[in-house]
Amino acid sequence: MSPVSGPLLLPIRRRWLPFLCSLLTFGSPLLRATEGVPRIKVLTTFAPLHSWALNVAGMDASVDLLLPGDVGPHDFQLRPQDLRRIRQADLIIANGLGMESWLEKAIRNNSKGSATRVVRTSDGLKSGLIYHLPVLRLDSASAKPAGHGSTHGHDHEATGETPNPHVWLDPVFACHGVSNIVNALEVADPTHASGYRERGRVYISRLQSLDREIRAAVDPLTHKAIVTFHDAFPYFCRRYSLELVGVVEEAPSVEPSPRYLASLVSAIRLRGVQGIFTEPQFNPRLVRQISKDLGIRFAELDVLETGTATPEFYEEGMRRNLKSLQSILR
Repeated sequence: MSPVSGPLLLPIRRRWLPFLCSLLTFGSPLLRATEGVPRIKVLTTFAPLHSWALNVAGMDASVDLLLPGDVGPHDFQLRPQDLRRIRQADLIIANGLGMESWLEKAIRNNSKGSATRVVRTSDGLKSGLIYHLPVLRLDSASAKPAGHGSTHGHDHEATGETPNPHVWLDPVFACHGVSNIVNALEVADPTHASGYRERGRVYISRLQSLDREIRAAVDPLTHKAIVTFHDAFPYFCRRYSLELVGVVEEAPSVEPSPRYLASLVSAIRLRGVQGIFTEPQFNPRLVRQISKDLGIRFAELDVLETGTATPEFYEEGMRRNLKSLQSILR
């Protein structure tokens, strides 16, 4: 009889049975020590950036959204629990270009030293060299009705003034923002760098397909002149050769003056505008009235600043906007 068989083996089996069961149920403690390494904590400011980060991070990082889904970055006010989340984050992803001015002081006062890093997805765009399209001023002439010195947002570089921050609405600029996220995650978490790099490559490829899809749909449209609710779409219009004649509200939540509205109506008639667009976050009353008075159509264009961010959030939102454009400008 073998020395390891027979009656002598039974006690050994019984002694090791609980351990073997634990391996089957919970996995090896050594494997858990490796696989259970705490994932880095990534905090994004608002929905589009959250969607981008989810696509890049996969399961290698924990990605959280700072803003509630129904609050936009323009109106957000930090709460004590938000300051705690900022302090605990390993990486903070923001848009930059003045979009999250409320965040800058909080980062300085609540960071945990060198462990907290901030990446701004717009970094590198200010030179205007990456895609041969400069960053526009927030008070660019694209926001003013034609006849007020407007060149419809095609030739205005940021020259020290506050830049227009809505770069995420241009899918090509979005590719640049995702690249910044990939680079930041590789530095913050080199163990999973290859995963971030590969998922980023796949997602950027999808965004490039989205850009081609929008261009192919917009190019044949008969009418290209539009009016938007806010000055949020100059990058989008410039990318796809749409003529942004003006905006309904010069400043968010500020009722336009009768003189301004008269100038806007005159520009709409002069330019033969067929479509005026509201935003789902705002009351469409004024847009409906202008649409009725002038006999033109209206629809929604979503700036995507609010909503429940999923990995598909950005692409789905941009495709909804494309359908709105097609429904009006056909």
